[in-house]
Amino acid sequence: MTIAPVVRNVIVSASADVAYAAWTDRIGEWWPLSRHSVYQKDNTVAWIDDQIVETASSGESNVWGRILESNPPGNLSFTWHPGRGPESASTVAVDFVPIADGRTLVRLTHSGWEIFDEPADARDEYRNGWPTVLAGFRDSVPAGETDNQDVWLVLEHRPGNVVAGPVFGHPLFAEHLAFVGSMKDKGVLIAAGPLPDDPGVGQTIIKVPAADAARYVEAAHDDGAVRGDLLVLRVRPWNVMVPGG
Repeated sequence: MTIAPVVRNVIVSASADVAYAAWTDRIGEWWPLSRHSVYQKDNTVAWIDDQIVETASSGESNVWGRILESNPPGNLSFTWHPGRGPESASTVAVDFVPIADGRTLVRLTHSGWEIFDEPADARDEYRNGWPTVLAGFRDSVPAGETDNQDVWLVLEHRPGNVVAGPVFGHPLFAEHLAFVGSMKDKGVLIAAGPLPDDPGVGQTIIKVPAADAARYVEAAHDDGAVRGDLLVLRVRPWNVMVPGG
């Protein structure tokens, strides 16, 4: 059985190259080592060559993962096995997607849960941990020049791990409908609905002020159906060249 990936999205007020450099060159400044590390204290973490390496004050080190693909400043993927051997690695991919106003959508996708002895438990642990990690990353990225134009965001929703079949009849789906309704009430909803050629998948399209985009992405993660793992959220910016109306 394939287990749904963990996907987390944040928006930073900087260009993609600045965000990419913050992830690779300054990881030791924002990674929450006291909560998410092997040695827990008196330690550092850094990219060394093509590896993420945690080093304790004693000099002992632990390799967290190795780069699989690097295309700066667009995307980065790497194996992931803190405290485990490379034969037990899952995979993390990070996309840095420019938004028209000078901001960047940073999307993390963690997959490969089948390698764990208890895949669902491992996924739940990381699903709860990545929001803290990415919040620290977002807050560490130095802000650049941004515009005040509106941005269009596509909120793509795919089935999570609560049900294996259609999601629309599940009680949590009412929470998603409430979220969509809240976007309509705020005047930012453009359209929403399922994709008929991709069962269980739907999209919600919103148009929001650039300065508020990060807040709306957080609100999308707070959708009860996403929070309850009925749906997995993937955010995509949309460069609309010819708006209607």
